[in-house]
Amino acid sequence: MSYLKETSAGKVNWDHLREELLELPKETLVDMVNMWVKNYWTNQGYWLTFVERDFGFECAGQLDGEVWEKLATAQAHRLVKLLNLGNDIQSLSIVLKYTAAQWGGAGFEWEILEISKDKLIMQVNKCPMGTFRDSQNLPLLPCKFGAPNLYKSLAHVINNEIEVKCLHAPPDERIEGIMCKWEFTLK
Repeated sequence: MSYLKETSAGKVNWDHLREELLELPKETLVDMVNMWVKNYWTNQGYWLTFVERDFGFECAGQLDGEVWEKLATAQAHRLVKLLNLGNDIQSLSIVLKYTAAQWGGAGFEWEILEISKDKLIMQVNKCPMGTFRDSQNLPLLPCKFGAPNLYKSLAHVINNEIEVKCLHAPPDERIEGIMCKWEFTLK
């Protein structure tokens, strides 16, 4: 059953779309957000694969890292503003939960292994890019070298004193059930 209003001729802008979205059931909105994030990751997977095909693995990895660094900063700033977050490890945990980079419905399986006043350790057990690349028999991206900038960007929006350390990520030898592991420490 569709809850959307019938479309009529005229301008389509955010105010009208927002009004329609506010009338949808919460479950439908959550499912739409999940669909948009899946679309986002599908776009990411194809973009990276095509860049790799045309310009090589090294170029694709470098460009991917640069894009994610800028995207992470933008997403973190928007979340801090929207949710009125502070500059502590708990605020970082919220940013990590709600950025597209960690969205569970898109194929991520991750967990916070440890969280305290000055430290957070998270582990990604499964990620959509790794799953996609495995399914295409492509090598995993060396996240140990590209992803630190993504996580540093997120963390530094919260607090420049948060240090990021990669505990495990490709090209490290695979550990069953673990894609990567990161430590965030507030100095």
